[in-house]
Amino acid sequence: MNRSLECAAALLIVTLVAAPASAQVPLIVGSVRDQRGTPVDGALVSGRGPDGRVAQTLTDSAGTFALRGQGLVLLVTCRYCEPTRLAPGPSGAPVVAIVRRYQALLADGPSSADLDNLPYSHVESALALHPFQLLSASMTPYPGSSLSDRGLSPSGSLLIDDGVPNYDIVNGLSPYSFIPASYERDAAFTNATGAFRYGDQAGGGVVALSPFGAGPNGQVVTLGSDTILRAAAGSDAAGIVAGSFTNNEESRQRTDLFADVPLPADQSFGVTAGSEQGRDYESPTAAFAGSFSFATATFSDPRVVNLQVSATADRGNYAMSEDEYPISTVWSDSGFSAGIHTTGPIVGFADVATRSSTGLYDAQALPGALPRVGAMLEQTRIDAGLEAIGSDYNVVAGVGAFWVNYSGGTNGASQPANSAFVLPSVDAQLFSNGKLSVTLQGSGSFTLPTIVEQYQYAGGLPMPLQSLRSTLFAEALNYTDGSRVRLSFEQASESVNGVWSGTVTSTGFAGTWQIAPTLSLRAWTMHVTDTVPLYGGGLPYGGAAPTVAALWLTYDTGAGLRADVIYRRDLLEGAPFYHVDGAISGPLASRVRWYAGAEDWLHRTFVDAGIRF
Repeated sequence: MNRSLECAAALLIVTLVAAPASAQVPLIVGSVRDQRGTPVDGALVSGRGPDGRVAQTLTDSAGTFALRGQGLVLLVTCRYCEPTRLAPGPSGAPVVAIVRRYQALLADGPSSADLDNLPYSHVESALALHPFQLLSASMTPYPGSSLSDRGLSPSGSLLIDDGVPNYDIVNGLSPYSFIPASYERDAAFTNATGAFRYGDQAGGGVVALSPFGAGPNGQVVTLGSDTILRAAAGSDAAGIVAGSFTNNEESRQRTDLFADVPLPADQSFGVTAGSEQGRDYESPTAAFAGSFSFATATFSDPRVVNLQVSATADRGNYAMSEDEYPISTVWSDSGFSAGIHTTGPIVGFADVATRSSTGLYDAQALPGALPRVGAMLEQTRIDAGLEAIGSDYNVVAGVGAFWVNYSGGTNGASQPANSAFVLPSVDAQLFSNGKLSVTLQGSGSFTLPTIVEQYQYAGGLPMPLQSLRSTLFAEALNYTDGSRVRLSFEQASESVNGVWSGTVTSTGFAGTWQIAPTLSLRAWTMHVTDTVPLYGGGLPYGGAAPTVAALWLTYDTGAGLRADVIYRRDLLEGAPFYHVDGAISGPLASRVRWYAGAEDWLHRTFVDAGIRF
């Protein structure tokens, strides 16, 4: 054997012997979770070995990681987290890292944990702490207050509660009047660029609420100016929740339930149902009572195209008095939708939906004997688009086509009216993982008339559809140090044309500062100018350009003491409304917390205290 062959043989033997030794380097496995038990995706886990070498990896969507090494002191860092060090544990034992994540920076608006501690008996007051949302409070029992994305729509946003659009065709509004205090457990807000997937009313944004969210407080018992009760039971497969809210002015009750049935091949079938009612009994001249009930069924098939099919039915009504004259309405809806979407870094989606709504408005007892109005509204929608997600961008682009048909009129006369709309939309977030990021938006939306606006004063003659078309262009500049500070500046301009014309502009600034691990400050302000006339004449907010703002200080020790103090400037009947609210809570026993809160609602102070499980 020559020398070359001898060297090759020796090298092979060394390689074979060394390979098992290398394979014996132990593997450190574990998971990273925040103080509320939520997995942390994208956390950097690093460790330095005795030889000075640094090993590091990122956690996956489940918060898990695997790192080669032995006896390493691990350092866990992530966006908006307090760095955490872990001493090496027993060899082979999984590592569990609990990091403090700064929730105020992580969420754009109130989180489930915030909803647990805020003192508000009206959920729209809590939602309005989301930057650049305009709350216009009202003393009328119905439809009550409205909430609008950047003040773009004086009629407010579209409310989707427990997956069902709560939309009163008679008044053209999404009412919050029937939701009990401390009832909703999760809240999400979609800006006006989502109108191409929803249609009417979505030009003011989309609010999605759920009574079955991830919030830890399943039961609430609070007494004081208000009596608030809430109880929940169930599992991931089925659940029920019931709540009640009463004081010397109003009363609201609600019950929701759901059930999910797994089917073969990862398919599933689910049903949800709910019923709520409200009453205002402060005085006979302001008497009000109403209700809303719904049911929906959904079939999902994740294979190939991720098909989802759902059917929904709901019914609402209310009766109230105006200077002792009775007014009553009733409306109902039935709808069907089907949608598909792909998976991957570029997601394609498409939806088709139809919704049939009927409504009746009866105010014949009023002086002047106004005619009774009854109508049906048929809406058909087809939308499609793409969502592209990358390390430096998140872009959603789509287009929706809508066909709208009214039929009905006054005193039994039929006066049909119809129209069609095409709504394009682009929402691009650029450099979203960097310190500086930019958001660019362009979208269309439309606003349909209420049946009263369309038919009340038509005089029995056919009229074209009294609709508005809107075009929105907006941009936002955001900065964060990735640790304790986040700043945002937004500017939006919307052009409105149709039966009335004008413009809406919005300019706002928001900032969040984690002053200390237990102390955070959130603040924002926004100025809105709206020159679009209201139905019947006049301008929104009395023609004055409103400025709204909030200053929110939170002290939160995690499972220990938490306190919130909030200074706000909202609108009350179109005029500035300044108020200070606050709440405090702490542990009382295992899984039980005491709670106390104070709220200024319509120039009255409400104080409540109780326990939460």
